[in-house]
Amino acid sequence: MSNVDKLYYKVCREQAGLTQKQACELLGIAEEATLSRYENGHTPVSQDVVAAMVKVYQTPTLAWWYIRYICPDLALHLPDPPPMSTDGDVMLRLELAEDDLVEMRSALKTIFRSGEVSCEEAKRLKLKAGTFRTMASKFMQIAGYLEERKCCCE
Repeated sequence: MSNVDKLYYKVCREQAGLTQKQACELLGIAEEATLSRYENGHTPVSQDVVAAMVKVYQTPTLAWWYIRYICPDLALHLPDPPPMSTDGDVMLRLELAEDDLVEMRSALKTIFRSGEVSCEEAKRLKLKAGTFRTMASKFMQIAGYLEERKCCCE
């Protein structure tokens, strides 16, 4: 499942420690079924609802993801995601990275399946190498956040 197909609203809600009922109350959504349809990708989520989710779930990365994957016309002008500022950001970034890794693994399996790499596939491998470097950078950002995160015992 690609990042475009997968919706991360449920991941963010669960990371915030909220049930659907609690989230509906905080988000001003009348019915849990509506939130369920958002979370399962059956109903598009409006920008206003996403903005409320970002605030309630304390996950600014969700706004970046929404623009990047749901509003592709704006994505052309979007920089890399902002620095992680919440635990919810970390969990969403890990979810995004996991999905990227699954896609990469599938693509590489397809390329290597024959045992021979064509010229066209060699070009794709170079692109994939760049993607892996980008992913490694993202993992390093997560590691930096985790190392700097304040704990209650400090």
